[in-house]
Amino acid sequence: MTVWTAGDGEGSHPELPRVDDAPLGSASRPTWRGRLHLAALLVAIPLLVALSIASNGARSRGAVIVYAAGLCSMLAVSTIYHRWVHSLRRRAIWRRADHATIFAAIAGTFTALALTTLETGPAIALLIAMWGAAAIGAIVKLTRFDRADRIGAVMYVAMGWAALVLVPAVWHHRGALAVGLLVAGGVMYTVGAAAFRVQWPTLRPAIFSYHEVWHAFTVAAAGLHLAAVWTVAT
Repeated sequence: MTVWTAGDGEGSHPELPRVDDAPLGSASRPTWRGRLHLAALLVAIPLLVALSIASNGARSRGAVIVYAAGLCSMLAVSTIYHRWVHSLRRRAIWRRADHATIFAAIAGTFTALALTTLETGPAIALLIAMWGAAAIGAIVKLTRFDRADRIGAVMYVAMGWAALVLVPAVWHHRGALAVGLLVAGGVMYTVGAAAFRVQWPTLRPAIFSYHEVWHAFTVAAAGLHLAAVWTVAT
């Protein structure tokens, strides 16, 4: 849909058209697009504040703050992109940010687990590697988006499952419950990503489709990981 506007901020020439994406409620942008991440953000903020207060010491609290920043940035950017940005030009920009902040959420979760379960030396070494990978992934998504789809998907999965190196320390620190939550969250992310990759299931395309199913999996996985972080940080 093309809408002619004057001074709408789309460029320096007000006579140029603003080209909008399909509206919410259409098959390509179902009504529920972004709602799950908005709800998750509203629930996560008070929980993360409570977790930071309940954290066991300054180091755990700092780790939780980094984790909270990564998770909330992913949910907030996703909500803005999917629900409140409509012009194709702006959506192209926000889509890059949407994909880039996933790396922040992955690295933030890893940070919380590493700093609360490992000694300082090993934790720092692993965090340098993880945040280095996250920075590379984010830069690729922001600058080479059209070529980054496949490599981005591989990096998401690889970085997420890199948390398996923390399993012995997490087990030693809080036992089977924390490990189970961590692994279950990884499985949820991976299954959701696989379904999203093949665009299944479509359900009711104009209301709740495969993209919303993917968001449901990410919310469930994030909830499991929040529970894991809560277990080891308090």
